[in-house]
Amino acid sequence: MLIMTVIMLASCGKKSADEIFEEQKGGVVLVLNKFYYEVEMPGGQKLFFTGIDQNGNMQGFTTNEREARNNAQMLNGTGFFVSDDGKIMTNRHVAVTELNSQQLRANLSNIVGASLMQCAIQARQIKSRYNMLEAQKSQFMEYDFFGNILSGDEAKLRQIIAEQQKLQQLYEKVAETARYLQNANISNIKVNTVCNIGISYDGEKVKSPSDFLDKNPCHILKVSDKENADLALLQLDSKKTPDKAYVFKFAGEGNKHYFNGKSSESKVKIDQQLYMIGYNAGLALANTQKGISVQMTSGRVTQTPDGERLTYSIPTVQGSSGSPIIDDKGNVVAVNFAKLAGSDNFNFGIPLERIEEFLK
Repeated sequence: MLIMTVIMLASCGKKSADEIFEEQKGGVVLVLNKFYYEVEMPGGQKLFFTGIDQNGNMQGFTTNEREARNNAQMLNGTGFFVSDDGKIMTNRHVAVTELNSQQLRANLSNIVGASLMQCAIQARQIKSRYNMLEAQKSQFMEYDFFGNILSGDEAKLRQIIAEQQKLQQLYEKVAETARYLQNANISNIKVNTVCNIGISYDGEKVKSPSDFLDKNPCHILKVSDKENADLALLQLDSKKTPDKAYVFKFAGEGNKHYFNGKSSESKVKIDQQLYMIGYNAGLALANTQKGISVQMTSGRVTQTPDGERLTYSIPTVQGSSGSPIIDDKGNVVAVNFAKLAGSDNFNFGIPLERIEEFLK
């Protein structure tokens, strides 16, 4: 009887949790996204900020991009390799941070006001410098008793006049920007997210963002534009998946580069055993003395799948976003993306139907 049971399990292709974890953990990565926001004004001027706080107020507003880059926010998520050329699946909200549109519009009005104030300050500074140079001219000229110019340092005077001309051009540019701002239509103001993304592998030691961004930099290859598909595809800048990294396959029919072609394995049933490999809580849990350590959690399908989301009892916390949800054969059947508010045990994954659409 025991022998028959072993044979039946083997024929079904089922694996133990330990087998799945040991085989696949090398293909799951910790994603770091260091980001800030760029505002394109109608006059061509660019402004920057680092985020919006809980009260809806803009944080880190500046005209200096370097300052915004140095004070950029950071978030962690999980990703997993889906190809040999360095492609990594994760959530859209891990790769591209989204802003509340209503809060953003309110802040854009504030940006216009702050920009006009900045223009006024710049204009005063330019005028002050121009007048200072004008006063310096007299130091390089000789006058007679009646105030007539006898001679002067022509080279120095030419230098002063050239600088005054540059100041005049700059003043006109600032004045033009102010005119644009006064007539600005907020809907014409563009806000872009500037992301710097990198990854780290299970067992690697990380001490700073550079251990992600410099060692294993990534770029965004594709982001879903569908509200019900919180998905993004990253790619290592090297375009090469490490030899020891596991490459995941999705269950069922679909793009042959990403799916195993077995439609019978794509059916998820109520109470079915599922596993998740990811970085729950990001670095808070992952960082150990031996390097970052990926975790495996398990649960069961808790609701009949509806094609829009997969509901399961796998515990998740922030940082689990983008983790692969795996069946007992080692196939990916969903990508974790959200949790039920107020609960750690009822969570949601993006099902195969939405993933297939995204990867076409």
